[in-house]
Amino acid sequence: MIAYHGTTARRARRICVEGFLPRKPSRRVWFAESKAYAEGRARTQARRAHDRPAVLTCNIDLHQIRARLGAKRVFRRGGCFAVDGPVPATILRSFPGQDAPTTPEQMAAWVNHVLGLKPHKGVGRRHPGVDRLSRWAVRRLTHQPDSHIESAELLHMARQWLPEYFEGVEIDPETLHLRRRLQTIELEVEPPGPEIDPREEEALECLEAANPRRRARGLAILAEIADPDLFDWCVMFIDDASAEMRLAALQGIIRCRDGDPEVLLPFSDSEDNRIRAAAIAALAKHSGKDAPRWFERGLKDPSPHVRRQMAALLPDLDPTENRSVFELALHDPNPDVAHMAEKLTAGKGYARHTFRHDIH
Repeated sequence: MIAYHGTTARRARRICVEGFLPRKPSRRVWFAESKAYAEGRARTQARRAHDRPAVLTCNIDLHQIRARLGAKRVFRRGGCFAVDGPVPATILRSFPGQDAPTTPEQMAAWVNHVLGLKPHKGVGRRHPGVDRLSRWAVRRLTHQPDSHIESAELLHMARQWLPEYFEGVEIDPETLHLRRRLQTIELEVEPPGPEIDPREEEALECLEAANPRRRARGLAILAEIADPDLFDWCVMFIDDASAEMRLAALQGIIRCRDGDPEVLLPFSDSEDNRIRAAAIAALAKHSGKDAPRWFERGLKDPSPHVRRQMAALLPDLDPTENRSVFELALHDPNPDVAHMAEKLTAGKGYARHTFRHDIH
């Protein structure tokens, strides 16, 4: 199947050399079946990293990955899937243009990664074979700019020009799976299976349940343990058939440290007050400089439920820099909203207001 991975240009170059490695503290690599979603994730990551966005197109055999890592280490839902462990660069449909390993440094890093060697024990960038590999790749991409260098082809050339490093080594050209032969003992290099937190294991079991309340419980557990991939887990269920599950996903996103506002926009006009409240609150939480605009929209909503949801996030704003937002809250007919605003603006130059009972 074709899937996409949104990232930054710098990380994309590393992925072409090292493969897909989980970004700590996460243990997972995430993919999307929607290119548009991957592009949104890439833009967000690039903005935070002050880099250019990059979307990698991959050809993934989930059955093969499940067979290699174990069925429980691949989770797929709602157009996204997570792999609990590293994924080889061979799933890339091609090296993305200029991000192919071409320099001696990149070539040496790629060879050492394939062979499982640390840089100080592996091949160096000044090795004549690495130089030949580099010149071959540059010449190939210069004269055939629309061509692609497949991993299997690069491996074949590396065997020719670096024979001493590949002696006694078997490598599957499709998966880059490595096997060394030591006398009569065969050692197979496999990533170690991670230890899974019991609560995380419980959460994943809940997420696979047919009952939407059980699935919602799974997201709640992940939020409680501050799972580093909470946003991605929530996006998996944001279009769930159950309104209860969609609400749980949006409420989970409010608790995330970061998130992509674009996926939340369709829910900000929902006729369901609960879903609309959670979506606008999540947009206020994750829209950066645009946050005050979403606070104002939420505090102008006719539903007191929506306005109370926004009031709960008012402590995230500075009253001295967002006067229009706090004036809205201070004049709110719902006493809960107005009292929260008064508490946060005390001693900051705001006039006291007489609260009216909410007529809704």
